[in-house]
Amino acid sequence: MRSFSTWRGGVLAISIASTWFCTSSALAIEQGAKPAQSVAKPYFVEFRARAAASYGHMYVFYGQVNGRGEIIKSDIAGLHPAGDANNCDNCSVVTWTLGHLIPVPSETGASDGDLEEKYVAARYRVMVDAATYKKVAAHIAKMKTDTPMWHALWRNCVSFGNDIASYLGLKTPTFLWMEPKDYVESLRDLNGGKPQRALRFATSAPAETPAGAAAAARLTHAQAGADASGR
Repeated sequence: MRSFSTWRGGVLAISIASTWFCTSSALAIEQGAKPAQSVAKPYFVEFRARAAASYGHMYVFYGQVNGRGEIIKSDIAGLHPAGDANNCDNCSVVTWTLGHLIPVPSETGASDGDLEEKYVAARYRVMVDAATYKKVAAHIAKMKTDTPMWHALWRNCVSFGNDIASYLGLKTPTFLWMEPKDYVESLRDLNGGKPQRALRFATSAPAETPAGAAAAARLTHAQAGADASGR
């Protein structure tokens, strides 16, 4: 498994926790809906947990779909230690390790492994209208600009994703001291969601997605297995 979470050695998996609680605002959402069923809600916000050698990583995959429910635009946001770029293996090992003791510099884009569907361990996707998406996208953009320090216990990927879920007006777990997969599944259960299949990219999507053509191609290549899993 790749990314800063690929090397864990004997470091205790004590993190993915936070006491950072966020306020919520009620925005119009359609939880667990299929994009093709509602032309009025062609945007999605998907909370994801991916598997890794330790306790994994949580991030948010969000964008727009066409009338067939295929992704035509997308982006990724998730808090992780600096150096864990999508094209770099184990670049943040030192930063990640220190982050279990003291706050360390962070990044908020895609980390290595986020763009590979085969690593997705849990997902909860909601469909939203244009107005709601504009608001949440602006909120995420501000969070990316702020780029808080990363700490395994106090400011991490789960607390980052929880803020976005709260902003959407979702019911969120009160207790955040849990692994990413458990958090996403709890978020889904609290909001009456069911297991969902992966969204497919439209044929023209790679050139239009901020993640880039190569990233979209890798996601598309892995979707057959994701569909088979029923997620």
